[in-house]
Amino acid sequence: MARWGSYDFSDLEKMAKSFKKALDERVIDRFIEDFLLEMAYRANRKIKKRTPVGVDTESPGNLRRNWKVSRVESVGRSFQVDNYNDTYYAIFVEYGHRTGKDLTKWVEGQFMMTISMQEIERELPRYLDRRMAELLNNIMNGRPARR
Repeated sequence: MARWGSYDFSDLEKMAKSFKKALDERVIDRFIEDFLLEMAYRANRKIKKRTPVGVDTESPGNLRRNWKVSRVESVGRSFQVDNYNDTYYAIFVEYGHRTGKDLTKWVEGQFMMTISMQEIERELPRYLDRRMAELLNNIMNGRPARR
């Protein structure tokens, strides 16, 4: 029978202990929550920049000021965070609406949220790669994840 040699598995064992500790301390969950919140606030900034400031409304800038980010919530085995606007006419500005005395004219939508979310989806892999590398480095070196 051939002898294959001896191996030192101490580094592998150290890595396994680091990952187990990270799982026990909810490091991965906190990482996901933090990352989702960061992306939600990035999207919120983009949405606000695209939101028109109407001069013919009761309060100019009201629509732009009312964009908010919810808390990150755990829903089953996934997480959820929302960008939302409680202003009653936000959906009409987003998607467009009929106007005029007999509702025959059409005002095009601004798609401020739709376009911003598409941009975030394109940028997300770059941000995620950078943050995951940082997380793995922190786990392997026994440093706490950033908060």
